[in-house]
Amino acid sequence: MRRYHAASLTPTGEIRDDEIRAPATPEFQAAFNAFAHGSIISTTEGEVAIEDLRPGMKVQTREHGPQTVMWIGNMTHIPDPNGAAIMTRVTSDRFGAAQPALDLLAGPGARMLHRPAGARFDQNDRFAYTPLRDFIDGDGVIGIPLRMASDTYHICLRRHATIRVGGLDLETFHPGMTILEQMGNNTRDLFLSMFPHIQRATDFGKLAHPRLTLQALEDAAA
Repeated sequence: MRRYHAASLTPTGEIRDDEIRAPATPEFQAAFNAFAHGSIISTTEGEVAIEDLRPGMKVQTREHGPQTVMWIGNMTHIPDPNGAAIMTRVTSDRFGAAQPALDLLAGPGARMLHRPAGARFDQNDRFAYTPLRDFIDGDGVIGIPLRMASDTYHICLRRHATIRVGGLDLETFHPGMTILEQMGNNTRDLFLSMFPHIQRATDFGKLAHPRLTLQALEDAAA
């Protein structure tokens, strides 16, 4: 078990802050570990650092226009004693002009929306979310070990979507289409209780685009 923190929007429009004790497993940590402290999010009020974003503010999404932030989760990572690369740094212009505009640091749960060249998969718009760390090449995308405790964040909207983070298109939180079905009843109830605006698993809705690893995309293109 470990501690997580979350801020959520209540039905009355107030902001509720919670400290959560939940399993230190990938399924739970994925809700808190996409965006690094200092990440710049595009909102209707301009660019806002993730640590200054609050539920009730509206972010710009690629698919649905301005959307209200319902939930923001964060967790603290401590350095791995074995020096494992926890974070991913993307150098400026790595994926095109101003993509990102400046070097971008992201957490292990960050997924980037992109249009894979030559990939074949069942999606009309042919976009996919791929883990940012899959692109680590030691040059423009680099795995970064932590030297000190660092916070990461994730956000949840009413509808899963893509937001602009420092010039890159990254996805908002969604647990995935099957992960909740694989949990036991008690674990699933605990997971859902972290999101006050979610009553049942289906309330997360559909993924805006499919999720595919870089290896799966390379295999599809072969």
